[in-house]
This record gives sequence, structure tokens and C-alpha cells, in this order.
Amino acid sequence: FDAADAAPRRFPDLSMGQELVLTRGCAVCHGILGPGGRQGLDLLRVARNKGAPEVLASMWNHIPQMAGALLEGERLPELSGSELRDVVGYLNFVNFLGDEGNAEQGAAQLAEMQCLGCHDLDRRGKIGPALVDPERSASPVGLITDIWNDYPGMSRALREKGFRWFEWRGEFLTNASRYLDRLASREARTPLLDQPDPQRGAVRFDQLGCIRCHDPDRLAGWVSFTRTLNRRSAAESGAALLRHLPVIEQSRRSTLAGAELRPLSERAMADLLIFLSLAGAELRGGDPGKGKALFERLPCGKCHALPGQRPGIGPDLKDIPAAEGPYEAAAMMLQHARDMRTATKLKQGPGPRMEPDALLDLYAVLSQERGREALLAELSLDDEVRARERARITGSKAFDSAVNSVPPVSK
Repeated sequence: FDAADAAPRRFPDLSMGQELVLTRGCAVCHGILGPGGRQGLDLLRVARNKGAPEVLASMWNHIPQMAGALLEGERLPELSGSELRDVVGYLNFVNFLGDEGNAEQGAAQLAEMQCLGCHDLDRRGKIGPALVDPERSASPVGLITDIWNDYPGMSRALREKGFRWFEWRGEFLTNASRYLDRLASREARTPLLDQPDPQRGAVRFDQLGCIRCHDPDRLAGWVSFTRTLNRRSAAESGAALLRHLPVIEQSRRSTLAGAELRPLSERAMADLLIFLSLAGAELRGGDPGKGKALFERLPCGKCHALPGQRPGIGPDLKDIPAAEGPYEAAAMMLQHARDMRTATKLKQGPGPRMEPDALLDLYAVLSQERGREALLAELSLDDEVRARERARITGSKAFDSAVNSVPPVSK
């Protein structure tokens, strides 16, 4: 298998996401690294420690406040599914960048971990290299890369001293990086890395053999793995990768005939870390069965009926245009927010607040790929009714031919 020949994955366009935030009205109220023009929340704060499902849940739950802040003649921003993916990806990237770190705490933490027992700051120590490296980029990624590349010798030296491998933490890597960067020569300091590339990171992930244990085809495990990393900064994901190094080394020895870890450049490490973050923005793992139950339990059913139920003031679920995927479903729900706000006033009740997992389940119901066909199958309709319902929902002959082979679910 040649990883370079792997099919490209679809990742958010981070530059487009930033442009959309600035041009579609978000920046009118919200700021980045500070309050917005109308005292809206700082988007950095909104995105902190949140993955894509959490960001979308925050957006959904924020709709009433957003709508209430509109001035006469203003409308809520309208985004397509692809544009929403890019905006959420950009906010994930803001979270990925993490905090700037505290140099004083970094100095204290280096002393606490007894790093200077093996290293000196600006020259080679008794065992290890100098900690201050003017060629290292001014970010935690540089320090993470150096530890990865030095792992064979570093772990051997620790064993000889009777120490175990460190339980690395993102906070330490961020603070230590900040402290060591401050000590570097101002003239020789390397600037921050450019924006990393998740597509190159996906190829690197395959080349390193990570896919042998972390396989996207193992849906439940992959979704859990990537959603966790999607909520983390680069320093936190890098710390998790460094903690995992003994397991990686053992796995490579058992499966690759003793092959050692590949050294990585800072660019390759940054690409790998952004891939691990944005892979969790795919919104996979929603359960259409749970979504159907949520639809019936939440206030959605007061306005929108399932097939066979009494119609409400909103369109029946089967009459709502099918979405191509989870982001299209999310965009459809967000665009529907203004009408839904009016309807909730008529019904004299609040709109439904959503948790991230609940939204994923509802997206699965609303998305054409899995949810609609699964929902219709669960209703145990006969073939003729199934075909009629499917045609009404999708309006697509291509979709009809693609799902004709799917048998009804027997009860």
C-alpha cells in the first residue's frame, strides 16, 4: 500500500472559513481574541476545548440570542453545508492553536521535571542536547517534534536512570516552549510555522502505520478517537502522541520487524497534528434510530410530524428536502431558525436546546445518505409505500437506484 496513492479526504478550507466569519456577519457581533462590535462572545473563547459537534451545538443554542440582537433589516447569516463545514473547521483551527503559554510557569515546570539533570539550556548537557534551539519554531510543535525525534535515546537514558517515560501534558509543552523561545536569540529566532496541511497529515498518518490500529473503517473507535482530538489544541494532541510513544514503538517492533520510529520535520508534525484534529470534524457516528426517538421526544414533533402522524404547523419530516450529509443537515436546521423562532412564539414554548450527540443523531435522520432510508425502513412500510415516500423525500432518481437494493427491516 502506497499512502501517496490514497484517496483524498475532504477537509475544511480554513482560509475560506476565516473569510466567511469576517464577511458573513459573524464579525459584526463577535471578535477573535477580544470582544466584538456588539459585545458578542470572543470566538476563541467559544471554540476553546470544543470539537465540531460542540461548536454546532453552541451555534444552535445561541440562535435565539443571535436573532434577538439583529437590527431592523438584518438577517441571520446563511451558509451552505460546505460553507458551514469551513466555518466550523476554522473555529476548530482557532482552538487547535491553543494558548500562548506562560514563560515563568514553563521555567518552573522544567525545574520540577528535572530536565536540567540531563540537559543544559544553551549547550549540550550531560546526556541530552541543549534545550534552547534557535532553529526551532516558536510554537509547541517544535518542542513536540524534537521529543519525538529524540525518543529512542531519551527513553533509553530514562530507563538507565530508573525513570519511566513522562506523562506529557499540553500545558507543560506550551509553557516550556514559550520559556525556551524567550531565551533564544532574537536575531536567529525562527518564525511561527505556516498553516499546516491536513491532507499531507493524512498521508503521513498512513505512512507511519498508525492506520493499523486507528482505522477509519472501524467507525465507533475512529469516531471516539478523532472527536477527542478534535477538541484538543496542538499541544494537547502532541502530548497525547508523546505519551503514546512506548506503545507505538512496541507495535512497530512486533508488526514491522523492529522498524524504528521515523524522524519527522516540524512541518510534517504540524500536518499530522492538524489532520488528527480536523478528522474529527467529519460529523460521523450519528445514530438515525436515536435521532428519530429524539425527534419524537423533543418539541420538534409539535410542529413537524413523522409519517402517519397528524400534521403540525411545520412541514412533515418526509416533506423536508433531504440533505446530502451532516453539514447540509446542520445548515438546513440553522437556516430554519428564524421561522422556528416565530413558531415557538406561537406555540408559547422555548425552542429545543441541543447537546452535541443529539445533534449528530438528528443530522443522521435528516441526511439522505443514512437517516432517511433507515427511518422509512423502521416504519415497516410496504414496498409501494416505501417507494412513494422515498420519491417524495429525495426527488432523485439517482438516489432511488442507489437504494433499491436495500431490503426492508423486518421486525
